[in-house]
Amino acid sequence: MGDKLIIIPDVHGRSFWRKPVNEYPDESFIFLGDYLDPYPSEEITDDDAIKGLKDIFQLKKERSEKVTLLWGNHDLHYLYPEMMGSRYDILNAERNAHLFWDNQTLFQMALEVEAGGKRFLFSHAGVGRRWMLDNFPKLDEKEITADLMNNVVGYPPFMSALSDVSKSRGGDKEYGSMIWAHYTEHLKEENRLPGVVQVFGHTQLEGPFNFENLFYCLDCRQAFFLDLTSGEIFLL
Repeated sequence: MGDKLIIIPDVHGRSFWRKPVNEYPDESFIFLGDYLDPYPSEEITDDDAIKGLKDIFQLKKERSEKVTLLWGNHDLHYLYPEMMGSRYDILNAERNAHLFWDNQTLFQMALEVEAGGKRFLFSHAGVGRRWMLDNFPKLDEKEITADLMNNVVGYPPFMSALSDVSKSRGGDKEYGSMIWAHYTEHLKEENRLPGVVQVFGHTQLEGPFNFENLFYCLDCRQAFFLDLTSGEIFLL
């Protein structure tokens, strides 16, 4: 890893990730998930999104140690239809499911890095302390790590919990899962993970949101980077 970790928020077929990938071939990258299901207002076709996803797969294969791909709700809902959400591409659902199944080993749920003396946890929508402990009451909050979440992908109770959608997003839960949570759910002290700075996307915003350097929501169609020396996040 160089001196930067470049952060690519939700893609949804957009091409903004291509410029930093070309300009910084020696830096590390993390994609925060949601590669397909473009917004109709952005006039990106489903075929454009698929081409972009295949190019991201190729990037991961070529720079396997430097590129991390995270799962998002718009990716997992093709593998687990019970997670189905907005803009689900019914016409191409089988094709999309096969594409993700065939490349599932390229993905993970979360990533942790140390930077500037702080522990950073990356996920698609942010990992809620309360969400984890409500679903897994025997879990010690100190055990809530990226390794844990990466190791339980496919474990039925965990996959079921990933379907949790909060009332703020039209669901029936107090807190949403790490692929569904609205960024405001992390404002509540009981739902914050202690001792970690979280970085995620998912909630589309007009600009980056930094809550007291405790968490960052970056889904605003721009690339950012974590300075691995200072532990600060900047617009790329």
